[in-house]
Amino acid sequence: MTDSTPHTSLVTLSLTFILPVCFIWASTALTRYYKLRYAIKAHGCKPARFLPQWDPIWGLDAAVQMFRSYGQGNRSAIFKEQHATYGPTFQSLALGKIRIFTIDPVNLQSIFNADFQSWGVQPLRLAAWKPLLGAGVMDTDGPHWRFSRDMVQPLFRREQISDLSAFSIYTDRLLEHIPRDGSTVDMQPLFARLILDFTMEFLFGVSSETLTSTPDKDAMGFLEAFHYGQAGMGKRTQLPYLMVFNTDAKFRESCVIVRGFVDKYIERARGRLSRPKVDERRYILVDELLKQDISGDELRSQLLNVFLAAHDTTAVLMTNTIFNLARNPEVYKNLRAEILQEKSVPLTIDGLKRFKYLQNVVTETSRLTPVVGQSARIALKDTTIPRGGGDSGDAPIYVQRGTSVQFNYFALHRRAEVYGKDAEAFRPSRWDELKIGTWDFLPFIGGPRVCPANQMAFWQVCYTTARIVHQFNAIENRDPVLEFVEQYRITTDSKNGCKVGMRI
Repeated sequence: MTDSTPHTSLVTLSLTFILPVCFIWASTALTRYYKLRYAIKAHGCKPARFLPQWDPIWGLDAAVQMFRSYGQGNRSAIFKEQHATYGPTFQSLALGKIRIFTIDPVNLQSIFNADFQSWGVQPLRLAAWKPLLGAGVMDTDGPHWRFSRDMVQPLFRREQISDLSAFSIYTDRLLEHIPRDGSTVDMQPLFARLILDFTMEFLFGVSSETLTSTPDKDAMGFLEAFHYGQAGMGKRTQLPYLMVFNTDAKFRESCVIVRGFVDKYIERARGRLSRPKVDERRYILVDELLKQDISGDELRSQLLNVFLAAHDTTAVLMTNTIFNLARNPEVYKNLRAEILQEKSVPLTIDGLKRFKYLQNVVTETSRLTPVVGQSARIALKDTTIPRGGGDSGDAPIYVQRGTSVQFNYFALHRRAEVYGKDAEAFRPSRWDELKIGTWDFLPFIGGPRVCPANQMAFWQVCYTTARIVHQFNAIENRDPVLEFVEQYRITTDSKNGCKVGMRI
């Protein structure tokens, strides 16, 4: 006769511990379910339209489509088509998670501004971005973000950015690299070097000098590593599971190169500050950070976060402006006529404000080929967005904590009902008569998290464009691919560069 005592004890143990745990879990889930239903009903919310998918359980089809779009350079075009088909707000499933997509200006105003405290970026960005950038103004929320923002703000005060004389030195060097014989040149890497040199002086008080005959020998390696790291950040942000299965040794190596390069300039700043007669007239971010009681890692992170905003915003916008001018010779002709007609006007910010068509060209570039093609926020608590629910799309949508909402500016800026039937065309003159709402056009996002470098980027691009147009009679496209092919690296670059020939 067998002894059933151990078996009986095991059953008793299971009943004693496992059943109560299951009961507590089930009770919690049911309570959460009924609270959610009550909240949805109380707010009059309805779900957004669901994107048709062949995998309604895990959404693997959406993930596959996203991977393909990176390689094909048409991610934004896909979103634009989906919004045209399913409306300004819809939802889909990707890798088991619901994502809401919206280009409704009412929702954008709520998320970016009116209900700002309910939304954040840290759960979406920090883990993906930290290996390259660390924690700073671009990838944190709450007190850490506020501290970072307070440190950054003085850097972009009007008096800091209004004097273009320092920037003109680097523009002079750029112009020396543009062939005068009409031969083909790719302006994209030249603009990247121009803004690298200026941004290093802006943040560190000393330039990397890549447009001179005596460049920092490590600077181009840093720029290449930074761009590769950005591409990795973008993919890790959109598909977080990549972080679990990350086998990209080049991404890890790029992060090491970037951190080492910035550390070198931090040490140079320490040495400069230890000497007398330090120039106190300018606000140099590294100098101010060195006065704070923060670690070396924190110092580097703050600087890299600002570098991302200051460098990439300007370099990409500058490239895209010339990209569009090369494909629209009549626009270039009109712009040159304006610049030459007012050639006695000094190219200060106040002077540049007199060139309305020039400003329209840069603004139209930001509309048609936005620097940031896509961004997202995540709900930090249960909240709502005002519109997009129900068959009519007029009902609010209840958004549970942890749900991300994504925005595609390429689609937002090409709505025919706002920009006209020719919304796909590059037509700067539209801005002479166009009347739009604040949240219809977001070249630098909006609300408290608006890009801190937006004004500096805009006027530096205006200045550089004016200098180029003044010197060259015509610009010719030398790229056989006419359309803009995306290369997603947090910012949205031209995958084919900006290959042009300039005629004097």
